[in-house]
Amino acid sequence: MNKELREVRILMLGESGVGKTSLILSLVSEQFLDDTEDANFDLPAKLEPITIPAEVTLEKIPGLIIDFSFREQTDQDLVNEIEKASVICLVYSIDSEESKQKLSTFWLPKIEEIQNTQFKSSSNFQDQSQFKRPIVLVGNKTDTDFERNSPTQDGIIIQLVRSFSQIETCVMCSAKTLKNVPEVFYYAQKSVLYPTAPVYDVDKKQLTLLGVKCFSRIFKLCDMDNDGRLNDSELNEFQLKCFGVSLSSSSLQEVKSLLRSNSENLIENEITLKGFLHLQMLFFKKGRHETSWTVLKKFGYAKTLSLSQEYTSISMKIPDSCSIELSQKCYEFLQFLFNKHDKDKDGCLNEKELGELFSVCPIVPWGKDVHNTVETNHDGSITFCGYLSQWILTTYFDIKTSAEHLAYLGYNNFFNETLNSAYIVSRPKEIDISKKQTFRNVFLCYVYGRKKCGKTSFLQGLLGRDLVQQAKINPDDITRWACNLVQFQNIEKYLILKEINSSDLEMHEAYPPDVVILLYDLTDPNSFSFVADIFLSIYKDRPIPCVLVGTKCDQIQIQQKYPISAEKFAEFYKLPPPQFFSASPNFLPSCDIFPKLVAIASYPKMYPMRSHIWSFFQRIGAAAQAATRQSKKKRSEQTSLSPGSSIFSPLFSFSRSNDKKIRPKSFYNPDSMVFRYTFLTATCLTMAFLLIKLIRKK
Repeated sequence: MNKELREVRILMLGESGVGKTSLILSLVSEQFLDDTEDANFDLPAKLEPITIPAEVTLEKIPGLIIDFSFREQTDQDLVNEIEKASVICLVYSIDSEESKQKLSTFWLPKIEEIQNTQFKSSSNFQDQSQFKRPIVLVGNKTDTDFERNSPTQDGIIIQLVRSFSQIETCVMCSAKTLKNVPEVFYYAQKSVLYPTAPVYDVDKKQLTLLGVKCFSRIFKLCDMDNDGRLNDSELNEFQLKCFGVSLSSSSLQEVKSLLRSNSENLIENEITLKGFLHLQMLFFKKGRHETSWTVLKKFGYAKTLSLSQEYTSISMKIPDSCSIELSQKCYEFLQFLFNKHDKDKDGCLNEKELGELFSVCPIVPWGKDVHNTVETNHDGSITFCGYLSQWILTTYFDIKTSAEHLAYLGYNNFFNETLNSAYIVSRPKEIDISKKQTFRNVFLCYVYGRKKCGKTSFLQGLLGRDLVQQAKINPDDITRWACNLVQFQNIEKYLILKEINSSDLEMHEAYPPDVVILLYDLTDPNSFSFVADIFLSIYKDRPIPCVLVGTKCDQIQIQQKYPISAEKFAEFYKLPPPQFFSASPNFLPSCDIFPKLVAIASYPKMYPMRSHIWSFFQRIGAAAQAATRQSKKKRSEQTSLSPGSSIFSPLFSFSRSNDKKIRPKSFYNPDSMVFRYTFLTATCLTMAFLLIKLIRKK
């Protein structure tokens, strides 16, 4: 909060003649200057802004005192000054009943009207409380009435304090005798840095609901063993984090003596949540606002009692070709949280334990769908691996939400560091490809396939669930995501599977995949043509590894209605050999498809891939071949290869319905001499061009 506040702007308001200007002069000169007693001194109607140096202010934030007078300024000037003010000192004279009446009939209603107008003219989504400035009532000229030196002796002032929640305090002073003059500006600054209204209800003499919520979160974060009490060690650690000093044994006993008035404040000589809240309330009752606010700010709260942006955000640049992962420190913190809330020590978090873990957050961020996105045990409780997987998944696609949750869970205070240390940015994928290896720990795979080809079973298979277990899943809770740990070369890697449909195609630019999985149903004759079309239209010329996976391999296979087989297709387009998968209970335990996907993602260049140059030469050869065969008879349409055909025979792109027009077929034969010579010539020319360019560069 303090880093956002560059100065405390103190606006002095009140009726003419109440002593606003004299108070400022008495503070600056440390003597009373009056034009009625000194003929050579002319008291101005208003002073120019006066700066209070940071060295003599609270928390080293400079102050700026603004004098206001209707003798030289207008109503619009008043509006402008109130909008810019941090705090308003409303001055009245204790010997002038009219100046007191004006507080309730003009000044306070006017201030409220201006603030409401400012709120309405801004976005409706902002909190109205941020437009309300704290007000300090200042009763000047106590030297004229020694019998009324306390605001509690004045019924009008008492009623005002009760009626207007913005009034922080009332200070009685005298510009003439310099009594309490520095205190006026001290309390003005204090009301900005340590406001009362958001935390403490003066009328009810108790913490506000928002204050209780904030201090309850702090208590839970400091309760390291999660037993609902702060023992001496936890209390001392809390003291060190907030104030930088340890609690002496005498101070510790003094704190506990304040709580012994209620048996619920202490249990077995340890401070309970109720006792902790009672302690914070006592600080406000005794005017020690700064003590509680030091605690609040240390745990990230701004003056609106919401976590500050600095506390909940990261300042890391993530290039487009890079991904972001959790750091080792973050893994340690998440493991601590898991162990802290796994009360039954079964290595899993049930629904109640998960709710307690996220009780310090505004909401529980994980819904019912998380149980079908990550690994769980047979009772549906999230395992430690599933717990980390969900954090990894959230971080990969929504770093802002991940950072906010870590902040609410206390990462910043656990390590006394910013959230930047919770994340690491991978090197660009282009470098990974050129180096033929990547050191990233999280890989993203896009899964394509025709409807009912087994995409959901494939995703659930990553989580170790066979068809019998999948049948128990509520259809409404099925997700198109899956994330789990995969062992590869004795190294733990996390694999994210994302089922892609037509509405997800824009994800390629924001989150380019490491591997593309093309699923086809071995029992559906039209299934392979669907993924073949997707490959040819999207991935044929992209440097992204693609893998063909035939599903339901435990059933009788049916020949696909495509000119060539999946094996020939993979060989022609330089893809890895087709893999096979089944989620049946007999096949799934021995399935090795997921480690293979991690291997392909880890060493992208070691697996055959498409080439832009090859695609270019292919088109050249096709054009040359077509030109030499214009007079020959066109080939008859076929849906399968003849026994003697080459794997380089034309690849027909079939439409997915009979009433759609079939795209034109190519008529070149890559085995012909024309194609071979054309390809060889183009290759030689390209190599010569690159060699000349290299020589010139050297």
